[in-house]
Amino acid sequence: MAIAKMKKVYLIGHQEQKDCTLGLLQRMGVMEVNDLQGKAAAEPAWNELVENDGEQESLQEVESYLMELRFALDFLNRHYPVKKGMFSSLEDNRKLLTLHDFNDQAVVWAQEIGAVSGELRRADEKLMSLRNEETRLQNLRTLLQPWGKLDAPLQEIRTTPYVCLELGILSQDELEKFRAALTDAAAESFLVELNGDRDQSYLLIGYAASSKEALQEAFRQFSFNRQDFSSLQGTPEKNLDRIEAELQQAALQREAVLEEAKKQLEFHERLNYYADYLAVERDKKQLVNNLARTENAFVMEGWVREKDLPMLEQKLAVDCNTVVTFTREPEERETFPVALENNPAVAPYEFITTLYGTPKPRGIDPTFALTPFFVIFFGIMMSDAGYGIVIAALGGLMLWRLNLGFGARRVFKIVVACGISTVIFGALIGGWFGGLIPLEPLFFDAMVDPMRMLIYSLGIGIFQIFVGMGIMFYRNVQEGKWMDAISDQLFWALFIIGLILLAFPKTANMAPILAYGAAAGLVLTQGRTQKGIVKKFVSGLFSLYNVTGYLGDILSYSRLLALGLATSVIAMSVNMLSFMLGGTVIGAILMVIMLIGGHTFNLVINILGAYVHSSRLQYLEYFNRFFESGGRPFKPFKLNTNHVNVTPD
Repeated sequence: MAIAKMKKVYLIGHQEQKDCTLGLLQRMGVMEVNDLQGKAAAEPAWNELVENDGEQESLQEVESYLMELRFALDFLNRHYPVKKGMFSSLEDNRKLLTLHDFNDQAVVWAQEIGAVSGELRRADEKLMSLRNEETRLQNLRTLLQPWGKLDAPLQEIRTTPYVCLELGILSQDELEKFRAALTDAAAESFLVELNGDRDQSYLLIGYAASSKEALQEAFRQFSFNRQDFSSLQGTPEKNLDRIEAELQQAALQREAVLEEAKKQLEFHERLNYYADYLAVERDKKQLVNNLARTENAFVMEGWVREKDLPMLEQKLAVDCNTVVTFTREPEERETFPVALENNPAVAPYEFITTLYGTPKPRGIDPTFALTPFFVIFFGIMMSDAGYGIVIAALGGLMLWRLNLGFGARRVFKIVVACGISTVIFGALIGGWFGGLIPLEPLFFDAMVDPMRMLIYSLGIGIFQIFVGMGIMFYRNVQEGKWMDAISDQLFWALFIIGLILLAFPKTANMAPILAYGAAAGLVLTQGRTQKGIVKKFVSGLFSLYNVTGYLGDILSYSRLLALGLATSVIAMSVNMLSFMLGGTVIGAILMVIMLIGGHTFNLVINILGAYVHSSRLQYLEYFNRFFESGGRPFKPFKLNTNHVNVTPD
C-alpha cells in the first residue's frame, strides 16, 4: 500500500549533449519531463533567462517519413491481411534487438523502405485509376440495362432536320396522359414502351421536327426525363457486352497490379520495425519542445522516483558527463505524478485500482487493502470448485504457454488467484459442477442453509467496512488529525457495533450503552465545522441519519449470497436438463453437448458477474471509507515501440 516517493529533478547541460541526454532518458524510462515552455509563459522572470527550444524542421521531416510508412503499411494490411491467432493480441511478439543493432538496422531499413514505398504508391495510383474506371463502367451499365430491348444503334437516336427521336423515363401513372398529349400535339408522332416496372416506363418517342416546339410545351406538364446515349456506338446490347468485357479486363489488371505489389510483402516486418525507429526519433524531437535553452545550454525539468534517482545520476555521469543534476522534495502544495509500488503478489491488482482512478499524490494506495477482499469475494460469488479448477487451469495455461505482454500477464495472474479462491470456497460451501461430481461441502451447503450464508456475507461486509474505516483512522492519526480520527471513524465504528450488538441477547445490556455513548459523541463532534453552538448541535444530531448509508452498504454484501446461489442453481439446472436427454445413444451425445455448452455458458456469465460485482463492492462500499482519487499517473519518457523490444547493449 504505497505511493512512490518522487523527486523534482532539474538537468542542465551543454547543447551538444542534449541528444545524448534525451536518448539516455528514453532508454532508461525513469523520468517524466515537464513542459518548461508553459512555465516560461507563466513566469516572466524565467522567460528573461531562457528561450523556448524546438526542432520543428527535423520533426516535420520525421513526420513525413512516418506518414509515408503508414501509407505503405496500410496498403499491405488492407490488401494482404495477416491471419492472427485467437490470443495473438495478448502476446508480446516484438523482435528483440539491442540498442546498437536497432540503430544499425535502421540505416539498412531506411535504404530499402524508400523503394518499397514508391512501388506501393505507384500500385495504389493504378488501383485508384482502375477503381474509377470500374465505377464509370458500372454506372453506365446500370443506365443501359433497362434499354436492352432497343434494336436501333444508340447513335441514331438523335434529332435531325426532319425527325426527332428521344429516349426517356416517365412515371407509370403519367403514361396514358403523356401518350394522349403526344398524339394531340403531333398526330404523326409515335411512342414505344421498351421496358417498364411498377413505377417507371422506359420510352422511345419519335415526332416530326416541325412539332418540336408544340411538344416541348406539352412535355412541361409531365416528369419526362430524357436519356442521351448519342456518344455511344451500337445497340444497348452490344454496349453492355463491351462494358462486361472491359470490367473483366479491369479486374484482370487489378489482379496483376496486386500480384506485382505483393512482392513488397517481404518488407512488411521491416516497415514495422522502421516505423518504430521513426516513432522513437519523433518522440525525442517532440520532447525538445518541452525544454528551455540559452545560447549554449539546455534546461530540463521533471519527476523521478526516489529509488531511480541514484541510477539516473550514475548513468548521466558516465554517458553525458557535462550534465548537472539538481533535485528537491515536492513542495507542500505541489502536485506530482503518482506511481504505485507494491510487492509482486499485489502489483497485478493495481489494474483494478487504476480502473477506478489514480490516488492523489499524498493519498493512499488501496491496492494492498483491496487484493484479499477482491479475490475472496470472487471465490464466494463463483462458489463452484469445478469451475474454479477450470478458471485456474486456463489462467495458468495462458501464463505458461503464451509469451504474454506485461498487462496481459498481470491480468492472468489475477485469473489464477481468483480460480484458486473459487476452488476453496466451492469446496467449503458450494459444489463441483453443480453436483455433477458428488462431493459434500466441507463446511456447509449454502443451497441448503442460505440464511447462514447471508449472515456470513454481511459479516464479511461489516469487516471490510471496518477495515476501510481503520485505514482512514490510521491515516488521520499519522497526519496528526486526532479529532477527525476519533469523531469520523472511531465514534461511527462504535455506534455501528452497538447497533449490531442489540441483535444478540447476550450483549443486550452492554449494546445500548455503547450505542448511546457513540451517538452522543457523534452529536457533539459531527458539527464541529459549523459556527455557533446551535448549528453545531443540530448538524451533529442530523448526522446520525448517515447510519442508513452504513446499513445500506452492509446490505449490499448480500450480493455475495445472491451470485453464489445463482451459479449453483444454474449449474444444477444444466445437469438436470442434460440428464433428461439420456437413455439412448443419440440422447447421450446430446446430453454431453448440453452439459459442455450449459456449463460453459454458466462459467462465462458468472465470471463476468463475479468480476463486476466484486469490483463494485470495492469501489462503492469500500473505497468511499478512505480512498481519494484524482491523481495523475506517472508517465516517464521511454521507448514506446510496437514491433521491436529494444534491450540494453
